[in-house]
Amino acid sequence: MLPQALHALREAINSHDPERIAACFTDDYVAERPLRPAEGFIGSDHVTANWTKILAGLPDLQAEILRHAQNDDELWSEWEYRGTAPTGATVVLRGPVVLTTRDGRIAWARFYPDRVVMDDPTHITVSRVLDAPAERIFAVLRDPRLHPELDATGSLRHAETAHLVDAIGDTFIVTIHNERGDDRIENHIVAFTENRLIAWDLARPGQRPEGHRFTWSLTPTSDGRTEVTQTYDWAAVTHPAALSHLPLVSADELEGSLTRLAAAVA
Repeated sequence: MLPQALHALREAINSHDPERIAACFTDDYVAERPLRPAEGFIGSDHVTANWTKILAGLPDLQAEILRHAQNDDELWSEWEYRGTAPTGATVVLRGPVVLTTRDGRIAWARFYPDRVVMDDPTHITVSRVLDAPAERIFAVLRDPRLHPELDATGSLRHAETAHLVDAIGDTFIVTIHNERGDDRIENHIVAFTENRLIAWDLARPGQRPEGHRFTWSLTPTSDGRTEVTQTYDWAAVTHPAALSHLPLVSADELEGSLTRLAAAVA
């Protein structure tokens, strides 16, 4: 038989009522996400805000508890969340949740659910041959100050980092503008082969990357030009509220970046 705290939470989630979900937790509830520490919080008021965002993007979300075990006030369970993103893609997360209860409500929880691989695409790739050598193109890509010239989304405002990136582990910060206003993004270099390959993951400053990766691959051609391939990959994104807004950029916007890059190296 399903413990009352788990039953109440499952039914509340499937009711799509953020206030009812928040009522399953104590006022001083502590949420932990070891894979994304920055997403942890304290207080049931954050539960309401969090689930309001999730359900706005996944309005048909349904939760199921696949298995569970109980030791006094500690509950171990495996959950599956399934919903439909605005793009029509099916979003599925599955994984364990460990929680403790107090007076019938959840007082602490540690979440490990991760995205289940589906048939829906998790990356976009565009490619074009540019009339420039790889060295000239790579010099633009490694300079954060030039990135606003390459942005076809209209969101990137300027780079706060003035130096070139040189190796895996380097970071650079840019300012963007979105529906929430101005924001700062810290990009982590995760691949770097001079004049051939550069890739970075997006993160909040001082936090772990959220699962978005942009990769630029350069392949010289026999006539002195360069085939440039840009890939945006979001397979590592796991937060339900973020999944409903994927992808961050479209294929047309990636193509637009190639057009802008071609102009920058002409």
